[in-house]
Amino acid sequence: MEFGSASFLESLEVPAFVLSADGALAFANTSWIGLVGETADGAWSWLRVIAEEDQKRVRRVAERALREWRGGEVEFRARRTDGSQCVLAVALSPVGAEDAREGLVGLTWDVTERRRQEQRYVFMAGHDPLTGLANRRAFEEALQRSVSRAQRGATSALLMLDLDHLKTYNDAHGHLEGDQALVNFAMLLRSHVRASDLAARIGGDEFAILLEDADAEEALEIADRISATGLTEFVAGAREADLGVSGGLTAVDGSVDPRVVMDRADAALYAAKERGRHRVIVWEPGFGGLATPDRLAGRVQEALATDGFTLVYQPVVRLADRSVVYYESLVRLCDDGGEMLPPVEFLPALERSGLMPRLTRELLGKVLQALDENPRIAISMNLSASDLADELLLDDVEIAVDRSGVDAARVVFEISEYVLLADHVNGRQWIDRLAPRGCRFVLDGFGTGLGVFSLLREPDVEQVKLAREVVRALADSAQTREFVGAVRELIESQGKVAVVAFVETDELLADAREAGFEYGQGYRVREPSPDLPGLIAEMSSGGARDSAAASQGA
Repeated sequence: MEFGSASFLESLEVPAFVLSADGALAFANTSWIGLVGETADGAWSWLRVIAEEDQKRVRRVAERALREWRGGEVEFRARRTDGSQCVLAVALSPVGAEDAREGLVGLTWDVTERRRQEQRYVFMAGHDPLTGLANRRAFEEALQRSVSRAQRGATSALLMLDLDHLKTYNDAHGHLEGDQALVNFAMLLRSHVRASDLAARIGGDEFAILLEDADAEEALEIADRISATGLTEFVAGAREADLGVSGGLTAVDGSVDPRVVMDRADAALYAAKERGRHRVIVWEPGFGGLATPDRLAGRVQEALATDGFTLVYQPVVRLADRSVVYYESLVRLCDDGGEMLPPVEFLPALERSGLMPRLTRELLGKVLQALDENPRIAISMNLSASDLADELLLDDVEIAVDRSGVDAARVVFEISEYVLLADHVNGRQWIDRLAPRGCRFVLDGFGTGLGVFSLLREPDVEQVKLAREVVRALADSAQTREFVGAVRELIESQGKVAVVAFVETDELLADAREAGFEYGQGYRVREPSPDLPGLIAEMSSGGARDSAAASQGA
């Protein structure tokens, strides 16, 4: 057929075509032919380039547009001329008057990469990026559903697991090997759970398995099988590090809400550790006083009274010259042996016990004191979900900053993407009240959730730190480096500073620079130190490179 706008469509760089009223391909421009090849002009014969399972849907959309003489949009999978698969989006528009219909014009865009990235974000939103297991958010949602099902008679079980002595293993073999140990442990879990079960990583070395429709006997059998498995088959060096598995098991019977179910499993897990580890204990009512949150709550209260918490500091720097942008404060808890425990060992339990805001008040005092004693630096501190929800804490923060006499611009608050997405209303309130005072905000852990791009529009968020799993993608391949570089460009397009965190090796540092990052943080830049004055002096003298190199060799 003759089509008056054919010359115009031929001039377009985007693939374009025209359908006649009977669904035949009346015209295709060079871009369309170059994308999917020559197609026959019989009625609907052009559909052959589309994946078979999508053909009916595309034809239905086109027929409706022709019948009702209106526009339509549709996405489908197709085969390129080189044989590769792609995802195309087509916008259909009617051409011609109502009484002289010429057909439909289809403008086409290749959205393969966009869809691939969206699928990646969908997966990452519900999965732990390191192990591939479900993450804490997905697990808690599943547990809520399981409790609801149990109230209708479908009893299940919850198994909480700890990989014992992981810190010792990390010290002996390094954090990269520690990460591999977690990945291999996840493989162990997959090899033992049923297809209907949900295995999740809910903390640093904390795992959970939701055993759907399992009675007590079956649940204990699965739990014992996991606990008894020789970890040396999965984890190199497990024997010398004494890696093992402790577990706590409880029924999900609908009698209590999800939080109590988790506390019971935690209590049984702690009982297993108290009795020598490497075993699984079933929850009993008498375990209430042994629950991890309760025991840690007592330790935290004692630590607050005896200054048992300490802060270590890690710089965020300009990669080109190692000049410091600010120092991030990281909390540690000193155990009975004088060893500093990392946050993953105690913060999850503190969140559930409601003691996080109390700890944050204590840490804010330490940060403000450090700022007063070191007048030329800025220090950040992290805010948790419990902190954001505590309005009295926000009042106390305002008062403390005002009374300290410290320039508020030197006080930086870091809020993770996960926390800010989960409680954006309270997060926005913190920003609205503290930003006008001069306090600054950093979006931490960016790139692991859905709807994350809306957070980039927060006007008072100045810096955005990439999540560990996004940073790790720098080392995967040239294609993933391009993806991370695109994330950086997206952040910077919103007027924010992109920070690549967790730079732990020379290779990651080189990859970060290649991807265009100007700012970074991590053990390769400088490991955390409790000696802030010494760290400031070192960074000011340009000694960070030598220190980082030494730490890598240690």
